Amino acid sequence: MPSLTIPAPAPTPVLTPQPTPVGDPDIVIDCATRLADGPISCGTNGWWTDQDADLWQARYSELRPQIVRLLLLQAILEPINDDGDPTHINWSGFNFDQAAPVPVGERMVTYRLWFETLRDLDITVMLYIPHLAGWLSANGDDGLYSTYPPRSMAEYREFVEASLRFLVEEVGYPPERIILEPVNEPDLRCGQDAAVPCFWRNWTMDDLGAVVLAAREAADAVAPDIRLVGLSTCCDDTLVPRLMHEYDGAELLDGLTYHHYERDFDQHRTVEIGQRLAEWGLPVYINEYGSSQYWSDGDEGALWHSVALAQLWSAGIAPIQFPMSEFPGMHAGYNRLGLFRDWENNWETKPAYAIYVGFFEYMGTTVPLSATAQPPLVVAAGWGDGGTVTVWVVNASRDGQPGVVFHVRDLENALGDTAVVTVYDILAGGHPVDIFTVAGASLAFAYDLPAGSVWAFVLAVAH
Repeated sequence: MPSLTIPAPAPTPVLTPQPTPVGDPDIVIDCATRLADGPISCGTNGWWTDQDADLWQARYSELRPQIVRLLLLQAILEPINDDGDPTHINWSGFNFDQAAPVPVGERMVTYRLWFETLRDLDITVMLYIPHLAGWLSANGDDGLYSTYPPRSMAEYREFVEASLRFLVEEVGYPPERIILEPVNEPDLRCGQDAAVPCFWRNWTMDDLGAVVLAAREAADAVAPDIRLVGLSTCCDDTLVPRLMHEYDGAELLDGLTYHHYERDFDQHRTVEIGQRLAEWGLPVYINEYGSSQYWSDGDEGALWHSVALAQLWSAGIAPIQFPMSEFPGMHAGYNRLGLFRDWENNWETKPAYAIYVGFFEYMGTTVPLSATAQPPLVVAAGWGDGGTVTVWVVNASRDGQPGVVFHVRDLENALGDTAVVTVYDILAGGHPVDIFTVAGASLAFAYDLPAGSVWAFVLAVAH
């Protein structure tokens, strides 16, 4: 019989005090100035295929998004009208439990399996309905891509209510973890983007207002805790003000969503749009964004996302990355925004995937703090429930930045005058690479930041 050996306890790391650096700070964190009342949600636009269920479950578990934006395709879920009475849900006319073929790749999707996976991971779902089934479109049948507006608002309301009832009553999804986004880019003109079929054709503002109202009524009929957001605008800054002023939008919506794509690293315009939406006093989500130059490819794509996350999140805008992965047959260009490859490419992860794993883990549950950095550095900082402060730092330049001086101010009010700093190299897998202590009224330290690197510094009380 083999002997039983009690494993030795793991050695306690030796904490080396770091001397107080000399010189002006390059990075300043003000722990007394919080930029939001609570954590800013983060997430991704997800996918699902039944044949790859284990892969999707593993990636959702590793990425740990707080929100997954999930498309409801009516052409799959209700390909023909369930019956002629929109006040009666005929469940035999809906395909939530049936495996439906994905348009490419000989894959299948069963919505129940997708819903149950996200439910079990305590993820909030943001359901959006980009197109209608052909039978419901006022513009005729264009297959999966049949456009709004619906020819019957009552039938549209029934589809929304059926989807939400299935999710709440059959799957057991908590209503407080359901967000409904009833439309997608109504302001994208047909033909404006050659890579994307339009979502709305031959419509009026009355049509848009009626769709949002029908979605609100359907959500309230199922559970009042279900949140409604919109309008996922991309091109016309007047739509949200018109909905608010002319259709009592503030009474219909619980949050505002938008899309914006940049080429370079500067997120000034993207942040400006989000902050203008925030003036309505509702949470703001950017649930499509990206760079048409760097996409999510290679180290430069990863650096672009690390900067975008810092700038959007610090501005109080919830970043919902698009899309989680590449997908065969997806619109040209946009497919490269995926954080990992598809089944035809062995699900290979990109460096940008590590960025989101790291940001969601270290920043996702914190409250944004005031943080400034000298160029070329980009910084975000967050206050954690346990009294920790996390500093997210990006050096996206081609030059190393030796001896970068950090000042973390007013942290001693919560932690005393000594803190343990654990350093994580995000692009190297997010593992701790250094640990040391700092002391003093301002908790200052210096650190070398190599070219093209992303770091998380976690400061905690020294016991």
